[in-house]
Amino acid sequence: MDSNDLKSATLLDGLSDEELASAAEHFTEVHVRGGDDITTENEHGATFFIVLDGGVRVKVDDEAVADLSPGDHFGEVSLVSGERRNATCRAIGATRLAKMVSWDFADLLERNPALAERIKASAENRG
Repeated sequence: MDSNDLKSATLLDGLSDEELASAAEHFTEVHVRGGDDITTENEHGATFFIVLDGGVRVKVDDEAVADLSPGDHFGEVSLVSGERRNATCRAIGATRLAKMVSWDFADLLERNPALAERIKASAENRG
């Protein structure tokens, strides 16, 4: 994945161009159709996502609690806590995502302590 695609991700603000390029190597681009579930509440989580284009609706107990837009992220709560997903995330229209698997996510956090703190704070706020 091109690191330029990740520059809109507010969570990654502060990473150097080199760190962003290194992180980009571990993301995969995913295209999702509108209405398709990306994550499902109560399932085991093994992936982290950043919205690149389109949108994502977050639902808890089948009730919409947030809409995410380009630059927003999701999936970190279960990766940080080790618990099951706390929400279902569904594409709003055609959506393009950056997807990272759990072992690459753990490596990214280990290499970037400041980013790790931001992600842990995000997970605590959403958990």
